[in-house]
Amino acid sequence: MEKLHAMRKTRLIALAILILSHFPAFAGPDSDGLSAFVERGMALWHVPGMAVTVVSSDEVLFRQGFGKTVMRDGVNIGEHTLFANASTTKAMVVAGILMLVDEEKLTLDDPAVKYIPELRFSDPMLTDQITVRDLLTHRTGLPSTDFWAFFMDMPLEEQIGRLAAVPPEAPLRTRHIYQNTMYELAGLLIERIDGQRWDHFLRERLWQPLGMTETFGARGQITTGLTHVTPHEYLDDDLSIAEWDLPADLPFAAGSVWSSIHDMGLWAQFLLRGGVTAGGDQLLSDAAVQEMFRPQQLIAESDFYPTAKLTRPSWLSYGLGWFQQDFQGRKIDFHTGSLSGLIAIIGLDRAGDRAVVVLGNRDHAEMRHAVLWKVMDSGHSEPELDWNQEVFDLYQNNQEQAGQRWKEIEKKRLSNTKPSLPREEYAGRFDNAAIGQILIDSSDHAMSVKTPNVVLPMSHWHLDTFLVEYEPWALREFATFRIGPDGAIAGLEVFGENFDPVAASE
Repeated sequence: MEKLHAMRKTRLIALAILILSHFPAFAGPDSDGLSAFVERGMALWHVPGMAVTVVSSDEVLFRQGFGKTVMRDGVNIGEHTLFANASTTKAMVVAGILMLVDEEKLTLDDPAVKYIPELRFSDPMLTDQITVRDLLTHRTGLPSTDFWAFFMDMPLEEQIGRLAAVPPEAPLRTRHIYQNTMYELAGLLIERIDGQRWDHFLRERLWQPLGMTETFGARGQITTGLTHVTPHEYLDDDLSIAEWDLPADLPFAAGSVWSSIHDMGLWAQFLLRGGVTAGGDQLLSDAAVQEMFRPQQLIAESDFYPTAKLTRPSWLSYGLGWFQQDFQGRKIDFHTGSLSGLIAIIGLDRAGDRAVVVLGNRDHAEMRHAVLWKVMDSGHSEPELDWNQEVFDLYQNNQEQAGQRWKEIEKKRLSNTKPSLPREEYAGRFDNAAIGQILIDSSDHAMSVKTPNVVLPMSHWHLDTFLVEYEPWALREFATFRIGPDGAIAGLEVFGENFDPVAASE
C-alpha cells in the first residue's frame, strides 16, 4: 500500500511539473536590471522624475524613485513622493460604487437618472436607458467632452445642463468612446447616495482602511510636509515646466487623485487579494471584485492603445475602470492616467499575482507602457523584445505619420489669399449650446481663442479660415468664419461645432 501511495505521489508531482511547464513562470524582478531599464527609458523620453513599484499580493518585489521632482532644483524622488494618479483614479471610484452595490443601495443596471434626476441627454430614450454600468464603461456613445473641464473650467452642474446639447457619436453600447464626464457623474452618484463627496467617501471607506495615508482627492488637499512633483512637457526638443491642468482644489472624479508608489502598491495588493486588506478585512465582496474585472465592453483596436501592435492581443475590452487584453496567454487589466505634464499607469496580472505601478512627471512619457510590458513579460518570448526601444519607436513612428498627414493638409492650402475683413472684425464672443462661450481676441497684433483656462493662438490659413493650435495637446483645429450678406460675421465653426456671435450687450 505504501508503495502504491508513493507511485501515486510521484505521478502527481510529474503531472504538476508537466502542467506548470506549459505556463510562464514569474521570477521576482531583477532590481538592478529593472532600475537600469527605467533609467534608460527616462533618458529616451526626457523624463525628469519617476517612481515604480512591483508587488505581489503579500510582498513588495520592487519599489524605487528616480530623478527629481523638478528638472533643475527639485529634490530626489522616493517612495513617498506624490504624483498625479490622473485616470487611474477611475478604478477607485468604481470601488466606491461597488461598495454601495454590496450594501444594496443601488445596482449597476439602475438608470443613472434615478440618482441624478436633472440628467438629460439629447435623445430622451438615452435619458431613460443609460445605466450606472454605462457610465463606468465608456459605452454611452457620447463623444469626449473634455473641453468642458480642461478648457472651460466648467462646474459639473453646468456640464449636466449642457449634456442635452451633445449628440451621440455612436448608438448606446455599440462602441467604446472614452468619456471623462461620465465618471464625474459617477462621483456625484456616490455623493447623492451616501451624502458625502466621492473623495471623502473613498478616504473613509478605502484609503484609510488600506493604510493609504499619502493619498488625496485633489492636489490642494496634500498635507504640509509631503513632497509632490511638478509637471513637465517636452516640446521642440526642450524640456520645460508645464501648466497645471486642473485647479488645485478641484475633486475631479475622472482623475484628480494624488498618491505615492507606497500607497499605490497597497492599492494594487488589495486588488490582487480580491478586495481584502492586509489585516484580513473584506472591503469588497468577491462578487464585486469579479464584476470590476469582468469584461463589459469590447474595444476596437482603433479605439485602444497603439501598443496593441506590439503585444498582439486576440481580444480587447474594458471592465469597470480597467482596460483589458490577453498577453502571453494571460489576462492583463491596466489603465493609464494623463494630465498635462503628468503620467501614470497601473497593470495587474491577477492570475499571476503580480502588479506594477508607474508614476511620472513628463507629459505623455509613453515609456510607462514599456515598464508595464517589461514587468508582465514572462521572458519566454522569442526573440525577447526590447520594450523600451520598441515602444519608443512605435510612438515616434506614429508621430512621423501624423507629421506626414499634416504635410498633405498643407499641400491643399490656398496660396496668396487674405481674410475678407479687417482682423478686428473677427473678434468677439461666440456661443454654442454644448460647449459654451469662447472669445476670439485680436489684440496685441495677434489673434487667439480664449477660454477661461487657456489661450489658443490663431493664425491665418486661407480665405476666412484660421489655424488654431495648442502645443501641449498637439492640437490643430481650423476655425472658419461665415460672412453674412451684410458683410458682418454671421457664425464660426471650430472644434467640430457651430458657434453664433454674441451681441455686445449680452
